[in-house]
Amino acid sequence: MINHAIAPQDLVRQAVIEVAQLPENELLAVIEMVGALKKQRARPNRELAKEIVARAKVRAAETSRLSRAELMRQFGEVLEKIRADAIAKDTAIEGELEGD
Repeated sequence: MINHAIAPQDLVRQAVIEVAQLPENELLAVIEMVGALKKQRARPNRELAKEIVARAKVRAAETSRLSRAELMRQFGEVLEKIRADAIAKDTAIEGELEGD
């Protein structure tokens, strides 16, 4: 059982000790498992990606009739709301949007 209260460096040390004591055939299995975990972590969430694309297509269809000027006005409003929220959370980056 994994103790989540152990410091990360202690977990690494413990893992190295445990792995170093394995026979070669089990060590190869550990390496394969680590590779599988890395691939699993790197793979994007396909369902979320599909949802984002679907929402983007809907939004594009909704705004297709608007002029570039109107789209930029709406973009500016959203950007300002995001900036105000970031300032409120003290996570804002200084500087101004210089253009598109």
